[in-house]
Amino acid sequence: MNRMADAAQLMGVELTQITGDFAYTTCADTTATQIQAAESDVREILESVPVENRILVTDHDALGYLADLYGYEIAGTVIPAGTTLASPSSADLAELVATIDAEGVTAIFANTAEPSALAEAVATETGADISVIPLYVGSLGAPDSPAATYIDMMRTDAQLIAQGLQG
Repeated sequence: MNRMADAAQLMGVELTQITGDFAYTTCADTTATQIQAAESDVREILESVPVENRILVTDHDALGYLADLYGYEIAGTVIPAGTTLASPSSADLAELVATIDAEGVTAIFANTAEPSALAEAVATETGADISVIPLYVGSLGAPDSPAATYIDMMRTDAQLIAQGLQG
């Protein structure tokens, strides 16, 4: 999130230089401060999860940066590729089910913008009580959603992750 705060400030400076209107810099500074405050909230929420529960399984490889930044482990992905256009083999899925069982995973995190049928099938295949929890990964939510803005999206996703992984 700090990179987004930096980006907001850089855009404000650029727009001020182009237009001569310092309102862009003021707006950028306000936005950066709001993002930094939200990052502190996100960190607190994600750090509330016990270290032994900080294991993520996702529908595709999209949360690596979050995992690295906040001390989480990516145990596996339903679609083992950087794109949702890939198709996992039955061996890939069997290996993921074994990993979920071995790691004691309680949730699979899916993208709200993609169908979650495959994630649901993997959760069912484990035979355990695994929740499939949709996150706002690829885009914001609708205007009336809990992820209508970038800051809301990040806080919402952090809360959903923490709730899904609490022991």
